[in-house]
Amino acid sequence: MSIKKGQEVLLIGPRTYLLPAQGKIDSKFGKIILDKLVGKQFGYKLKVGKDIFTAIEPSLLDFMQKKTKRGPQVVLPKDAAIIAAQTGAGKGWKVLDAGAGSGFLSMFLSNIGCDVTAYEIRKDFYEVAKKNIETCKAKVKILNRDITKGIEGKDFDLITLDMQHPEKAIRHAHKALKVGGWLAIYSMHTEEVREVFKEMRKFNFTKPKIIEPIEREWQIEGDRKTFMRPRTYMIAHTGFLTISRKV
Repeated sequence: MSIKKGQEVLLIGPRTYLLPAQGKIDSKFGKIILDKLVGKQFGYKLKVGKDIFTAIEPSLLDFMQKKTKRGPQVVLPKDAAIIAAQTGAGKGWKVLDAGAGSGFLSMFLSNIGCDVTAYEIRKDFYEVAKKNIETCKAKVKILNRDITKGIEGKDFDLITLDMQHPEKAIRHAHKALKVGGWLAIYSMHTEEVREVFKEMRKFNFTKPKIIEPIEREWQIEGDRKTFMRPRTYMIAHTGFLTISRKV
């Protein structure tokens, strides 16, 4: 596939850039002449000063990392991946993401083939998420709506809640889910998990699974002799996931 003028390209080298194939920019490695990419195939090696950058076709996740604005705290890939892995969410799934925030979870689920509708009650967060979705060209329908007032539609395969007082939305989620559909709730603290668990017991859900996803990255050090160890700083607690199924 040939790179078109103005098309976004991921350049991977000593540093990673996501830039349109047009014009030129200055970098600490030298002048990056982006016009040279036009008409080339992805995989093309671009020389910048003494360094080489490889032109890659960017994925949706690349756009999310490089081009989006973060308003409220986002659901990180480690947490979104657990939701997908635990529920089996994938192509053709009908999904509602309530409490869209910056839109990251909605876009992640869209990227694995889900048909996603997102609700966000706060107008400022809604505008951030809408802009991010447009920037990433993600297939997500986003609405400035309060889920505690009810859900439009039914027979959802998955409903996710990332919001204050998610227990107030559980009865609406139960009504809108199909039998066998999944409910996944993201909570910041154990007190909220307790309220969620208490409310879920009023409806026909399987016993909830509560997970705290923790990501621990390792690093490689040294030139002549290599040492490996965990990174000093890690992404530890971001939240709890409460996952259950309507029966």
